[in-house]
Amino acid sequence: MKIGFIGLGNMGMPMALNLHKSKKIDLLGYDVSLKSLKQFKSKKAKATSSLDELIKFSDVIITCVPGPKQIKALSIGKGKIIDQLGKNKIWIDCSTNSLTCFNLLKQKLSKKINQFVDATISGGNLKAQSGDLSIFIGGNKKTVSKLKFVFNILGKNIYYLNKPGAGYAAKIAQVSLCYLNYLSLSESLMLGVKSGIKPKTMLEIIDKSASGGYTSTRYGPNMINGDYDPSFFLGLSMKDLNLANEIIKLQKLKLPIMNLTSKIYNKAIKKYGPNSNHLKVIKLLEQNNKLTFSKEGR
Repeated sequence: MKIGFIGLGNMGMPMALNLHKSKKIDLLGYDVSLKSLKQFKSKKAKATSSLDELIKFSDVIITCVPGPKQIKALSIGKGKIIDQLGKNKIWIDCSTNSLTCFNLLKQKLSKKINQFVDATISGGNLKAQSGDLSIFIGGNKKTVSKLKFVFNILGKNIYYLNKPGAGYAAKIAQVSLCYLNYLSLSESLMLGVKSGIKPKTMLEIIDKSASGGYTSTRYGPNMINGDYDPSFFLGLSMKDLNLANEIIKLQKLKLPIMNLTSKIYNKAIKKYGPNSNHLKVIKLLEQNNKLTFSKEGR
């Protein structure tokens, strides 16, 4: 199978390299970043700077890009992905997309909708490297069944949700909880540390208790060591929350905790900028309470 992979970033790069290892796949990578292309080629993988070349090469096109703006730019228009889809060419989108953008794609796809699969991903860079991602899949059942071995290379927990667009909704709902969890964990840490408990000890207590879990294990150390986790940007977090707020408005939901979380992230964006490490949002809490976790741990 010939697969063209678009988007060799923090998530896309390790995903594409895992596919590259398979003897069943002839892989071609693409990215707008020449640096990313060079890095991909350094792993003895094929890459191109021509989107047209990649589309024509591929039986299956996989996109893993930041959001709706990039998805539309790659897929809509003459010579773009949707224009060149057919019975023998399938498009899998692993990006975190808005439902508004999906509705536009659905309109443009028209009868080609069965050649499209939304397969959003969760697990972060480490699970992308290990091939243990969770994947939320929407699309035609027969089309998805043809791609089973591809998904098994990329992920460990595979959820087939049937309806096209369902993968997008699942990802937005799931990832929104991450941002609520980051803020909740940082506040719990603050309660203990302000009471005289060392940050590392307080984190271990949380991690080993009923309230512990993936967030405290994976991201707790980044909260107390002062690096605020460089693997993801604050602007991308805000993008995800904006997508969640779009669903809230469309479905006329009342979700006060989500609303408050979005406001806090907005403040962090204004103060630290979109390219700041994503956990820098907790610095707002630290500054408001005149305590920095990393300094308390010394």
